[in-house]
Amino acid sequence: MLHQRIVYFLEAADAGSFSGAARNMYISAQALTKQIDLLEEELGGHLFVRSRQGVVLTPLGSYARERFQKVEAELEDAVGAIRSRAADSRPRLRLGIFSAMHQESIVTPVLSFLMAVHPQYRLEINLLDLHEGKHQMLEHKLDLLLTNAHEEDAWEDCRCLAFGRYEAGIMVSLRHPWAIRDTVTPEEMKQYPCLKMNKNIGAYRMPVEDSFYANIPCRETIQVNNFDTLCALLHQGEAFGVFPRAFLGMEQAKIKTIPYPGRTFYFYTALVYWPGNALQGYGTLIEDLREEFELQQL
Repeated sequence: MLHQRIVYFLEAADAGSFSGAARNMYISAQALTKQIDLLEEELGGHLFVRSRQGVVLTPLGSYARERFQKVEAELEDAVGAIRSRAADSRPRLRLGIFSAMHQESIVTPVLSFLMAVHPQYRLEINLLDLHEGKHQMLEHKLDLLLTNAHEEDAWEDCRCLAFGRYEAGIMVSLRHPWAIRDTVTPEEMKQYPCLKMNKNIGAYRMPVEDSFYANIPCRETIQVNNFDTLCALLHQGEAFGVFPRAFLGMEQAKIKTIPYPGRTFYFYTALVYWPGNALQGYGTLIEDLREEFELQQL
């Protein structure tokens, strides 16, 4: 998430305005502004002087731009070098990773394990949003997928192993009127818009009319393409989301959790795989992952 904010910052610095940078990045100006606000908060200083005519870098912003541009260049060089080294004769293992998946607790340990225990595979890593990750998995464009899923997701012939199970709650910003509340009713939920990932309008294991996630009471549904944008819009205090607090990572302190009225609904951090994959040793790899991370079959 920090890297994405740096990308937004560099784009805004080049464009000279948040609105222009937002158009170039295909997100809302409000979402980009929020991400830069969070970056400034993490760094401990203002990066821009803002006016109606646009934005100008502060001295700290100019220094940050110079340093971050060097980091971006080094990162591109590193990616190119790694790809060159990876272009060998080993069988390719296509791994998709939800871009907002927690790095320290899941992504880094899984990648380290695969490289140490199964070096016979050439890892091809793809960072994807939720919708695109599921789409590529079902289209057989991935062998494994690390993602977030909820209990009503339909995965066709794929199998899912869970790292953890988390109860969904109503998430609101501390600016939202519900921030001082401990409970809300379905009727009250109908007064505000609900933020949803586009992925959650996909296929369910039950008729849509009976699905929990397709029928959250709200004034309107606002669909977003990535979790960064959802969090940025959530912080504006005008809408709510329904998902586990554990998915928020660094944002937790600024979000209020309210129990969902009426029922319990669960999300999972999951490893999705194809049981009939023809890669040599693939079955052993899945069992090794299951044992190492104590994964439970969904």
